[in-house]
Amino acid sequence: MLDLAAEIPLRARRVVELGCGRGETGEAFLRLQPGADYWGAEISREAVRAAATRLPHAICALPEQVDFGSWGLYEADALILREPYLAGLTAERLQEWASIISEEGQLLIELPHAGYVRRVMEQLAARENVPALPTLGEIQELAKAVGFAELQVTELMEDEADRELRESPEMARFLAGFVDLCHCLDWTVSTNVWACAYFLRLSRREIPVSRRLLVHTMLGETIVTARARVYDPGNAVRTEMGVGAVAERGGYHPELDRGYGQVAIVRQRLHYTSYEQAFQTVAALRSMGQLIVTENDDNPWFFEKEQEDSHGLDFACSHAVQVSTGVIADMVRPFNPHVRVFANQLKELPPRRDYAREQLRHAQAGGPAPVTIFFGALNRTSEWQDIMPALNEAARRYGDRLRFKVLSDRGFYEALETEAKEFVTEEGRDYGGQFVSYELYQQTLHASDISLLPLRDTEFNRAKSDLKFIESAGHGAVVLASPVVYEQTVRDGCTGFIYRNQREFAARLTLLVEDEVRRREMAEAAYGYVRRERLLCQHYLERLDWYRELFERLPELDRALAQRLEQAEKERRA
Repeated sequence: MLDLAAEIPLRARRVVELGCGRGETGEAFLRLQPGADYWGAEISREAVRAAATRLPHAICALPEQVDFGSWGLYEADALILREPYLAGLTAERLQEWASIISEEGQLLIELPHAGYVRRVMEQLAARENVPALPTLGEIQELAKAVGFAELQVTELMEDEADRELRESPEMARFLAGFVDLCHCLDWTVSTNVWACAYFLRLSRREIPVSRRLLVHTMLGETIVTARARVYDPGNAVRTEMGVGAVAERGGYHPELDRGYGQVAIVRQRLHYTSYEQAFQTVAALRSMGQLIVTENDDNPWFFEKEQEDSHGLDFACSHAVQVSTGVIADMVRPFNPHVRVFANQLKELPPRRDYAREQLRHAQAGGPAPVTIFFGALNRTSEWQDIMPALNEAARRYGDRLRFKVLSDRGFYEALETEAKEFVTEEGRDYGGQFVSYELYQQTLHASDISLLPLRDTEFNRAKSDLKFIESAGHGAVVLASPVVYEQTVRDGCTGFIYRNQREFAARLTLLVEDEVRRREMAEAAYGYVRRERLLCQHYLERLDWYRELFERLPELDRALAQRLEQAEKERRA
């Protein structure tokens, strides 16, 4: 099923949900956009009581009792309609409700499909009348009548629940008679009978095909970086009207681009293996009028050393390049001057740590709360060796009071001279325990007090982003970090600690372990920084605006690309 919270435009500062249930959707959206003013209404008093624990505003009202003016509501960026507020919906009522939607706002509707197999079975088995809901066609007509010009429809599927039933031979035979029955009962079955509902996104402003934008990402890496660099930003931009986002591994499938007048092909960590491959690929994409963007979030020469020898072919053979840090941007500009930095951000704000409850829980268990140190990074063996003596000394000094949680690096775990340590793994994951799900990674961080971020001063490390700092800060773990990368963001002594040698590391580790008040003040300050400045909802439109700007300049960028290709051809022949 669709995660409706992820479909609400992230820029929405006021959201109204008619049919909010127990408030789960609003609660999830407030993690994505914690600055939003969220209003929920429901007809059940029991549901409203539950919603009131999750939402800033929860109101009990029948559809005919909805009166935004009396609630003090005059404008919203998104209005969500769900069952039961769809029953008996008229053009007059929809017009009244939709009047609060801002000029650039959206109407979002989750419409149960009357022809969904399971729903029809439930209706046939029900002994009481089931409220009739409008069909998809009727909703479209109502929306058009009240002035909505743009409509996007998505079918919602219950894949896990329905897969076995769909594949059974008996069901295939049943469906033929089922469709005939639905026609006799005047139920709509013109679309997929396995679609349990439709999701409709509507706006008053019509978007011509020429302005419809698709961000089509060709993925080269899906395990480590794709979430922060591709999936999360893509899911954010596609909540805007007329914008789509798809991501696929490997080859390019142009059929996904249908219906869009502007297509941005983003090549994420893909490398041309030869001049011939680069020229052929670029020629094909240029012939279709597409924008070519290279995405890079690491030192480009570290993993693909041959790129230095081919004069940055991946970057030269693009209209523009997007990167995660200014250091990478400086590396890329000699090969392509059209570079934009998009720093990594958190998709959602984790729940604030309740330190008082944690302390009480440990007190009830018979002792003070231990201090937990987190370390979780790949390929860092050379980074942590200098600080291991101080960690082992602290482990001896504090005993069971100091605990360690380790992800990915088995060598770090083995080097810790203490029994109070845990190597966090996940059943079913490969790579020798190097990777766990992002959910488990977050859970482990959320249960930790100190996060170690050691980086030596190398060309490779200087290109890294501060993502691990903002992840640690979001989960309430105070960072003890090297100046490389992190001194650009961490306010030393306020939102974390920076150490420059082994002596400073040992002293600041001692302070963090022993001074609980200081540690929690720093954790709160870092959490506030992430909430104010480092959430995706605060930045995703910058990416979208940049793509649109590039399309406006595409003829100019294409001429510059042609010149770089000509120069690359000369270098190949030289």
